[in-house]
Amino acid sequence: MAGNGYYELIEDTFEKVEMALESLPDDVDIRSAEGVINATFGNGVVFVFSRQPPTEQLWLATPGGGFHYAWHDQRSDWLDTKSGDSFYSFLEQELVTHTGMVLDWSDQ
Repeated sequence: MAGNGYYELIEDTFEKVEMALESLPDDVDIRSAEGVINATFGNGVVFVFSRQPPTEQLWLATPGGGFHYAWHDQRSDWLDTKSGDSFYSFLEQELVTHTGMVLDWSDQ
């Protein structure tokens, strides 16, 4: 990824994630600082989203484990570096699994 493309993509992604989490019915405690978003849900579950500028990746930590995503221009999506799964789809699955809440990206 040439130039500042990564920073623009990660900014947009973090903004979408924050807006989506804020739209959930649960009162999610969202703390954002220095390239990291910590989201604590009502049931105590924590998701951590972090920027990784040296590798130009997006990392997600959930009770299900740690996951690394790289941007793919052809798919216009962050894809898991091991499974190839979409970040957005995976986040939806993890939220249902660990919080029982459904995230709707169509509003974002």
